[in-house]
Amino acid sequence: MEKQIEAIIDSFRLDLDRRKLEVLDKVLFSLLLRKELLLLEGGSRPEILRLGKILSRYSDYRALISGRLFKSAPSARPERSFLIKHIYPAPTRLILLITHSCQLKCRYCRVRKFSDSMDERVMLKGVELLFTSNREDLQLQFFGGEPLLKFDLVRKAVEYAKKLNRKFKRNLVFILTTNGIALTRDKVDYFKKNNFIIECSIDGEIENQLKMRAAHSGRDYYSELTDNLRYLFSSGVPHYSISVVMPRNVWTMSRTFGHLVKLGFKRLQMNYSLGVFWPRPAIGQLFVQTEKIQRFLKKHQGIEFVNLSSLRREPVVLNSELTVDCDGGIYLESGICLEEDFAEMKKKFLVADVQRARDINLLASTPFQNFYRLSKVYAEASPRFRKIILNNIFLGQKYDKLIKKWI
Repeated sequence: MEKQIEAIIDSFRLDLDRRKLEVLDKVLFSLLLRKELLLLEGGSRPEILRLGKILSRYSDYRALISGRLFKSAPSARPERSFLIKHIYPAPTRLILLITHSCQLKCRYCRVRKFSDSMDERVMLKGVELLFTSNREDLQLQFFGGEPLLKFDLVRKAVEYAKKLNRKFKRNLVFILTTNGIALTRDKVDYFKKNNFIIECSIDGEIENQLKMRAAHSGRDYYSELTDNLRYLFSSGVPHYSISVVMPRNVWTMSRTFGHLVKLGFKRLQMNYSLGVFWPRPAIGQLFVQTEKIQRFLKKHQGIEFVNLSSLRREPVVLNSELTVDCDGGIYLESGICLEEDFAEMKKKFLVADVQRARDINLLASTPFQNFYRLSKVYAEASPRFRKIILNNIFLGQKYDKLIKKWI
């Protein structure tokens, strides 16, 4: 197996064809999956150790390849910027976790809620870091907590990003994820003027919404939310709904989808929850419900199910997007999705400090590298979580095959 890996690396070094790195990532991913399954099932100890050594050696294969290329003769040595562009996957999006404050206490949300908000200097450094990406298309996303509770920070970040973009001339889009409670007409008008896409976190009918996304005060905010959404629907601001489906309520997924369409959404995304074990009956029902939604789409023109778009990246548990938290730490999104103890997430999934980071391209990671981090963080410490991670990966792979039938 090492000979195959070395052959891919040597071949890549001849022409720097990025597709070969994608093949290498898949080879390493399959080896790691095999190792984790052997550990889960009590497989051969020598085989587990052999795979562990290979994976450890090539875990950061991009740095290994860069090092070898830099050791070549000076006349044949590529420029550093050229190497980064060809070896490292340039991120498109950077997420700013503007505040930990929120009006809701969603059952599935892993973001710790407290009063901290992002320091303006941290925020501006995050904006600067995004523009170091080698991508032409850039997305700056505002997340929380509830980012509309710190709308002053959102506005400052937008103005600074627009100022930088007059120099860099990228295709810049802003994304804001909101629960909609603080969504006013003035804010929607601002979004329209400044090239925003709005992600609306909403879980459907009033009973399910108030159960899964309860207010801290316990109040019924549903009519207030729907009133706010009506102006968004009529504004022309691009938007879509995001709902979270759990194993215990997956049977209502298509009904929730239909309700959100009646509410006024034309573009919808429904995410299965991560960090929980999905039993086989629940997985089967997830597929049944997705197929029901597909049939619904055939009867209702003009409705888009984001799950069935080419934008979908499975397994979602291996998402590689980067999040800047209020303290300036840059974290892998998979840590925020999975870690129940937010303080522990900060220790385990820290990538860099935004004040010191100089090149966002070097911080991006691949599906294999995210899986490798998860295996080191969780699987080695907890057989129970190894089972959950593998369950979420296999669910994502199966779901990917299902939705690709319709793409």
